[in-house]
Amino acid sequence: MGAAAQPAAVSDQRHGLRGAGHEQARRPVCGRTVVTQRESVSVVIPTIGRPSLRGAVESALQQTSPPMEVIVVLDADCEPSLPDSAIIQVLPTPGGVGPSRAKQLGVEVARGNVIALLDDDDVWHPDKLATQLAAVPQRDEWIISSRFAVHIAGQKPVIGPRTPIGPHEPIAPYLFELRERQAFNMVQTSTLVFPRALAEAVPLSVAAGSVHDDPKWLIEVRRRFPDIPIIQVGRPLVDIVWTAASLSRSGTDRSAELIDWGIAELADESRRVRGDYLLTSPVGSALGAGSLRGVARSVVAAIRHGRPGPLAWASAVKSTLRLGWGRMSSLVIRSR
Repeated sequence: MGAAAQPAAVSDQRHGLRGAGHEQARRPVCGRTVVTQRESVSVVIPTIGRPSLRGAVESALQQTSPPMEVIVVLDADCEPSLPDSAIIQVLPTPGGVGPSRAKQLGVEVARGNVIALLDDDDVWHPDKLATQLAAVPQRDEWIISSRFAVHIAGQKPVIGPRTPIGPHEPIAPYLFELRERQAFNMVQTSTLVFPRALAEAVPLSVAAGSVHDDPKWLIEVRRRFPDIPIIQVGRPLVDIVWTAASLSRSGTDRSAELIDWGIAELADESRRVRGDYLLTSPVGSALGAGSLRGVARSVVAAIRHGRPGPLAWASAVKSTLRLGWGRMSSLVIRSR
């Protein structure tokens, strides 16, 4: 990572960074700021109106520590199915602004001093907010995440990440360096809770158009605030349901775009980090589209711009052989 900017003071004259919004009270104890009332939370859900939205919203409404409001940012021309609740606010976008801008639009209208993000196809556990708010440190800038459970039909749920990120661990190596199989090293969107003022200092829209919006935002936050802790609660607090549709590839080879992202955004990282990234994300996109040319492009980029580790090489070779075998089998079947 490049030279990080010095931390800037993040302040919020209306609500502060911690506490209970308009009625927040603070008192000094042993040189620290102690919050005497709980945080006021605005839940922000970007959506294109998928059927799963209702379940996501219900999980936010059923929290043991209820949010102040649930902001549904509607990035499509449709009428979403929503529960009946006075704290739900539907915020239409101009249409097609994408998830990063949609999330930032939600932040801009939020009244709470804490933002909790939720994807429209994920579900929170009932004590998710209460557990995370209890982990908030005594400082102004922080990000709280958690582990999650991935549900695939017919399979046992998988808990990720296998190893949570350390509070001050460098972000890009954690996310992109392939250290173990099925590590699920993610700081997943629906687990993120942070002060609203943080998203005002480093807007979520900074990642607009990026192929990796949340990693891009996290990297930018750490550049702006080098000492900010990312605290990943050890319990899984979010259910992620992967359906056949979510597991299937788009059929579009985006390897060139992913390669460009890795070279530009990971320029200050180690050659191992760049190499592992270039041999996984772009290769995965190329394989999903059945493009051996895209795989070759990605391998060349990984060698030229990085030094991939053994697990990254093993993953790329295994996946490529699987694609090649599938194509050969198809040719044999057609020739019969």
